[in-house]
Amino acid sequence: MAELLATQSRTEQTPFNWEHRAYEDAATWAAEALEGNMRTTFRYRFNGKELFSEDGGALAPIFEDALLDAKRTVVRRPNLAFEVRRRMLEREEYRDMLQMAAGQAPNTLITVSDYPTELMDYPGEFNGYNGHRKQTMLRVITRNPDGNLTMHSQSLDRSDRAALEAVYGHFGLRPEPGELLGQRIKAEVPVQEQGVLIDRLMGIYDAHMSEQYGGEWYAGRSNGERHNTYLFVKQQTDLLAAVVDGQSKGMPLQDLYYNLAAALEERSKPAFVSRRVLAPAGDWKLEQALTEMQQAGHHARASGKSFSGCGATLRAQQEQSAGAELKDAGFGNSSEKEEKYSFNLKTYCRVCQKPPKWGEPKKMCGPCAICRDCDTKLRKK
Repeated sequence: MAELLATQSRTEQTPFNWEHRAYEDAATWAAEALEGNMRTTFRYRFNGKELFSEDGGALAPIFEDALLDAKRTVVRRPNLAFEVRRRMLEREEYRDMLQMAAGQAPNTLITVSDYPTELMDYPGEFNGYNGHRKQTMLRVITRNPDGNLTMHSQSLDRSDRAALEAVYGHFGLRPEPGELLGQRIKAEVPVQEQGVLIDRLMGIYDAHMSEQYGGEWYAGRSNGERHNTYLFVKQQTDLLAAVVDGQSKGMPLQDLYYNLAAALEERSKPAFVSRRVLAPAGDWKLEQALTEMQQAGHHARASGKSFSGCGATLRAQQEQSAGAELKDAGFGNSSEKEEKYSFNLKTYCRVCQKPPKWGEPKKMCGPCAICRDCDTKLRKK
């Protein structure tokens, strides 16, 4: 990808089929970006009292504001009560970071930000949480020799409990039942090993997935799942052709790739029904495809999304704020926007059927096991 970004124009001396290479490069990068396997690294400066991101923003107000926003949101959306609990745990994590930066704690802090237990049985997407992927964010925060901190984060699909507990086992620990977010690991790790610890822990997670389910895994995704993503991308022939056409016209490759990933993400959603079909090259509607990509890219930039593939991360902006960095590292829920959701989980409503009566039928519920009637009543309060 780095080479592609450095070389955007076709040359007369190119000894291979340039269009074919550009087409395959776009498909390969997009497949990795669409997987959603996310790795981030951020550094924070410590002034003796507070931590600051590279843009100069202080971190403390971000954690306090996130908790305040969650408390305000739960007033009108009671089924998001678990977000208050999670924001409080993340604020505690920040305080642990301060202690570590001050040399009052071991030099490494590991957080397993697992998928909310309240949403584990909900099959769809809700408030930025993906019920199909059920991702955990694994964070490794280390104190550098200069007293500043480095944070590595890695997404892990499925939030498999046994595999996550194996991460704790690496440190001779066994977590308590229930949510893992607040069960942080503090360890003294040799400086030369700090940078590779995130890879080692992800490897432990994937190795345990292999033991349980067979096959090979990467960040909680099987080879079969990754292959299916590539096949899906290759089927979107009009989008890939539009990228190649845009390159030939000198359009910025960063923009083309970002818009491509955004459009593919939209097409991968269950709600997208007007998928294009395979067609001969002469039948591709490049203008329509390019417009679709531009619109998807505009929406993705407005929400601050980033896409990573083949070692390159394309962001909505070149520089991220401290708040955006923390979101990339898995702090806070992925979306604060008001959104509609489906009542597609058949279970006992935890409001009007608690506890369920003998023989009482289950209801169609939404996230957090709340039925439509109770959800309406709670929103009106």
